Amino acid sequence: MAESGNPLSVLVTGGAVGVGLATARALLKRGHKVAATAPDAAGALAIRQADALPVYPNLGRASEVLSILQLTKADALVHAAPQICGAVPQAGAEDAPAVDNLIECTAAVIEAAKQHGLKRVVSLSFAYLYEAADGAAREGDRDAHDAEYAPMLRAETLVRESGLSGAIIRSGYIYGGHSSETAALADAIKGSQRLPNGDRPASWIHEDDLAAAFVALLESDEASAGIELLNAAAGAPLSPNDFSGALSDALGLSAPRFATGGFFSTLREKSLRDKLLEREIIIDSSALRRRIGWAPAHSSVESGLEASALVWRMQDAVDADDFYNDYEDEAAAAIASFAYDVALPEPVAETAAPAPQQEAEEAPVKAAAPPPSDGPTPWNEDEAKREERRRKALERKAKRAARQAGG
Repeated sequence: MAESGNPLSVLVTGGAVGVGLATARALLKRGHKVAATAPDAAGALAIRQADALPVYPNLGRASEVLSILQLTKADALVHAAPQICGAVPQAGAEDAPAVDNLIECTAAVIEAAKQHGLKRVVSLSFAYLYEAADGAAREGDRDAHDAEYAPMLRAETLVRESGLSGAIIRSGYIYGGHSSETAALADAIKGSQRLPNGDRPASWIHEDDLAAAFVALLESDEASAGIELLNAAAGAPLSPNDFSGALSDALGLSAPRFATGGFFSTLREKSLRDKLLEREIIIDSSALRRRIGWAPAHSSVESGLEASALVWRMQDAVDADDFYNDYEDEAAAAIASFAYDVALPEPVAETAAPAPQQEAEEAPVKAAAPPPSDGPTPWNEDEAKREERRRKALERKAKRAARQAGG
């Protein structure tokens, strides 16, 4: 990918995993400056390994996000934090995707972007927000009105009404080698777990292809007036069951097993995941292709899953190499750090017992006290104290040698 002639400073929310991390990598390859939000030390390490700057704002507080935007002199924003709401539907908890903090997070991020005066913003959203209909959904079609979708639609409204310029991307289900949900589904397949059943066709997109669309929109010379809505999907639709089967093939495993609905499953209230797995969710992304000339690198799920499996194998190889090559050196260094650096006392030489006739003539000799031992150096002792202990040890050694010589 060629470098951009007009480098930007970009803040990526949700930048430690999935499409957020993929976007950070894609931006850096194009020569842009990137700061990405991290929830913990592990996330910060992943961002640093991508050569981006990890930052730790509370995304629910506009003041903290604004401070980061000002610190990095950001020109643009990619709001990828909602990605967990659009990941592989068969992975995670039954109530997934989690949307509890989506509105609060989006409101704070957009408010900070407005105060900072960002040039452009791209925000992630989801294909399943369209009302179920025959054929692929296009931009402008009716939205779903179930209560479960309300938080996502409200988050979109906050972006649309912000007065900023940019785009909202409604994507197909997101998968990839840096997606924790895709990895969780792979682990479930490896463990021979029964997966939730989903046989309705849906649109999918690899995290790298979605990241490429984000970058192209930020770099686009065609400035949009306000926020435009665009769809993003790649390849032919595939049911969640078929997606899981393709993932099994990429991992070299046997076909996964799927749970069958029993009598009691019909009595409980359906979760959002249940509704998603029962719905046909297909979108048309021709408008995005025309808008920025975007073409996905992974035009099929099989291609994207092979790339994801390759990422996991590379990570496993790096972890094994770190263990086998670095463990011995680290252990040796740790052992060496405990080596005593003081002179240990030498043993006292034994003397012959005096003859009986000399006992009356000479005063009895007092038994020598055992030589003192300095013991191991405490770990928190500074260099001056250690030097003093060495000096005293050498003095005692010299005195013992003198006594023995004058014996």
